[in-house]
Amino acid sequence: MIPTDHHPPDCLSVRDGRLFIEDCDTLALVEEFGTPIFAFSEAQITENYRRFHDAFAAGWTHGPVDVMPAMKANTILAIRQLLTNLGAGADLYSPEELEGALRTGVDPERTSANGGGKGRQHLRRCIEAGVRITVEDLHEIDWIQEEAAALGKVAKIRLRVKPALPNLWRRTDFTQLWIPIDLGVQVYKSGIPPEYLVDLGRKAIEAPNIELVGLHFHAGRHHPGLWFWQGMMVRFARLVGELCRAWDGWKPQEIDIGGGMASRRDPLNKEFSRWEFLLTAAGYPFLVGLRGLGERMYHSLLGKIVNALREHPTPKGVPTIEQYAETITGTLSRALLAEGVDLEGVRLQTEPGRSLYGDTAIHLSRVKVVKHQTEPIPYTWVLLDTTYFFLAGGVYEKNRHPFLVANKADAPEEILADIVGHSCYADQIVLGAKMPAMEMGDVVAILEVGAYQESSASNFNALPRPATVLVNGGTAEVIKHSETLDDIYGRDVIPKRLRPGRRSR
Repeated sequence: MIPTDHHPPDCLSVRDGRLFIEDCDTLALVEEFGTPIFAFSEAQITENYRRFHDAFAAGWTHGPVDVMPAMKANTILAIRQLLTNLGAGADLYSPEELEGALRTGVDPERTSANGGGKGRQHLRRCIEAGVRITVEDLHEIDWIQEEAAALGKVAKIRLRVKPALPNLWRRTDFTQLWIPIDLGVQVYKSGIPPEYLVDLGRKAIEAPNIELVGLHFHAGRHHPGLWFWQGMMVRFARLVGELCRAWDGWKPQEIDIGGGMASRRDPLNKEFSRWEFLLTAAGYPFLVGLRGLGERMYHSLLGKIVNALREHPTPKGVPTIEQYAETITGTLSRALLAEGVDLEGVRLQTEPGRSLYGDTAIHLSRVKVVKHQTEPIPYTWVLLDTTYFFLAGGVYEKNRHPFLVANKADAPEEILADIVGHSCYADQIVLGAKMPAMEMGDVVAILEVGAYQESSASNFNALPRPATVLVNGGTAEVIKHSETLDDIYGRDVIPKRLRPGRRSR
């Protein structure tokens, strides 16, 4: 079954044992478009955007609300166009993301050029297009002033701040290291350190071709809980209040709280649960010591331990979009008012990535081989015609993606197997997956892949990246073609001296 918990029903359903996305049978999709393939739901994208906008607007009554989906999470232009048509802004990191978003006609005043190390050409393009610039580096103010003056324009900027968060002492999910959230935020490269903010803000306010319109804070996904956002908003508001007072009563026009909310099934950093990680590390001397029991006993016990380590608890539910919005807007509003910040007319902005895109897509792949062994350790692998290099964002984040066997969606679980890809790496997509009896040709759907997966796919083993289709009710159309051999090798140049028939001297 597809868990919904307290969330509204989503675009996925099981009908007569087969997985559907909207009204499209996933087996029909793979017959028409082949595998592997990404399939996105237009209805889910639309619903998620509208829920974000309506929920934040309901909670933030002081001024307008902008939902600015993170383009880094999904760079497909058809999806960006859909969001632009709905009225969405955009969080943009690179010059290339900027150009992609502008091609869809996005309102530049509801975009934010984020990221450190921006070059002059990038800054100039932002100023020309009227895009908000989120300042990360101290020298950016001088460059922006010079470029804006040369263009005869006024650049609108925000400062990306990084408040201290000693109140957030619980373990971060951002890494598998056991460190508190506060340390995780502080060692991350982004954000202007607090000691520079007062002087940098004054410099921006005094610059003739710069208008400081707001402040920006993005911590990322450190924990799915609402308490995380409560603690973060309190500290962010405290810093906003301090800066308003230091800048002689300056009032922000915009406050951007970034993103970092969990997606519906939240696979982040779940591939190895914490106790497994510790047990694996602490258990090495124990495992080595087992060798003294003899080879047969050693492998017998090792097999039992491996199976125990592959067991995973049922994932806990995460808050809904509405719960996140209520917590964030309520906490931030109260904390800012307590700081004496005038909120009349202030625009609130949020930049969701995984929480908006995550549950909008699935990745479909056929089973190539089911491989079993009984000695010396019992083990089973289900090898797909895809690879975790097409789900690279999840590999970096140690995701444990939920999955369904699309043609056996309600079949009972009978085996424990590793779902693996067909590259020459270990290519472990889901470890210790509980599955029905599997056979060649079965179709596996990897869920919760709408954010960061397609946009991070790579070509290891010269594998062509898969196509993407957009599902709209009972129809589907290609919005990104699968790569050809010419695409894969199209950037390569073989010097004439190395070509066949040329002798080396």
